[in-house]
Amino acid sequence: MIRLGVALLATVLVGTAIADDAKVPTAEAASIIDDRSAALTEPDVEAEVVPDVAPDVASDAEAGADQAFRAAQQLAARGDPESVARALEAFERLGAARPVTRWTDDSWAEAARLAELSGDHGRARRALAQVIATGTDTRLVRRARAALARLDAATEAGRWDAVAATHERLVNAVFGGDDPRAELAELEALVAEHPAYPRASAVRLAIARGWEQEGQPARALRWYRAAADSAPVDTASAARLELVRALIRAGALDEATAELGRVRDLADPVGVARTVVMLRRAHLRAWLRPAAWLVLAILLAAVLVSLRRALGSVSRVVGRLARPPSEALFLAPLALALVVTASAGNPLVARAVRDLAVGGVLLAWLSGVAVDAARGPRRRLSWLRLALHVGLVLVAVTAMTYLALDRDHLLSHLGETWRAGPNLR
Repeated sequence: MIRLGVALLATVLVGTAIADDAKVPTAEAASIIDDRSAALTEPDVEAEVVPDVAPDVASDAEAGADQAFRAAQQLAARGDPESVARALEAFERLGAARPVTRWTDDSWAEAARLAELSGDHGRARRALAQVIATGTDTRLVRRARAALARLDAATEAGRWDAVAATHERLVNAVFGGDDPRAELAELEALVAEHPAYPRASAVRLAIARGWEQEGQPARALRWYRAAADSAPVDTASAARLELVRALIRAGALDEATAELGRVRDLADPVGVARTVVMLRRAHLRAWLRPAAWLVLAILLAAVLVSLRRALGSVSRVVGRLARPPSEALFLAPLALALVVTASAGNPLVARAVRDLAVGGVLLAWLSGVAVDAARGPRRRLSWLRLALHVGLVLVAVTAMTYLALDRDHLLSHLGETWRAGPNLR
């Protein structure tokens, strides 16, 4: 302890000498500093423990923060509201914890993302401010500043927080629930009550997509047009392209062509190119549908002619068709179960399932009667005729499937989902 006192005294003397600039010669000051350093490195000084402990403490904090961050990520990945809320609280606790670790700014960034997804824009802004305050990654800080500016513009620095929260909640319910009609009506009331809301055009697009999902294309098109007409300058071309795609899905190809001509030179070139391809495919499908009906009509006529030749009279054909074959009896209950199950889901899918089920039962009925009649008294059927029969059945199945999927332009919806994913927000 005497050596430590000497060292501290020497430090004071050196500081005094430097301040006075004349009382201690430079060589003597250097000698005193060397003596102080030697004294502090002696093994009997208690301060020598600090360099050994501090790295361990920092290492433990980093390891604990790493585990907590990953646990919160796994919680958020579950996706249900309760898990997301718990993950948000976990990220906020980790961001507020001290000492600051390399996960502090990342935790606040994740908290901001989850808060915005949950519709709590005030909480998201506070988390983004913490990212800017504690961030050590310049790219992360830059993104946080941009996100904060975007939120401020969308909610006018908090003025529209309540409306934005309601908007997010209802949109999540529309595209994540079972029957969204009540939420769609609430969204319609929201945009009517707050026409100056900065994201009103996005609300109109969500309403349009929701009604389109519900199989009400006319109502959906009204909202697509409203969104395109009211969109701000920076999103006007994108909203107009959404209208063009909706017109294509609805089969209004002439109007879609006209609208595309208005926006072709203003919108994103990649988006325009994809829409042009979509329009060409729609023109192709426009003649495929009557062609599919023609194929089914020809096959039905061929079955009736073959039955007339095999049975000898129209009355016998009618009598044979009145008795359902075993194939139809087996398939009918399964088809009914599918129709009932699908009716509880999306209306577009429900109608397609219903059409396929009814068509499948009718096809099995006609196919079974035709095979029984073709066997004749010997109850045998040549391999060539059996192969031809199976081939014609496959052609009929293909035509019916196409008609069922194209009836409400479900093929266009499936294509959009395949390219852009299932999230329609």
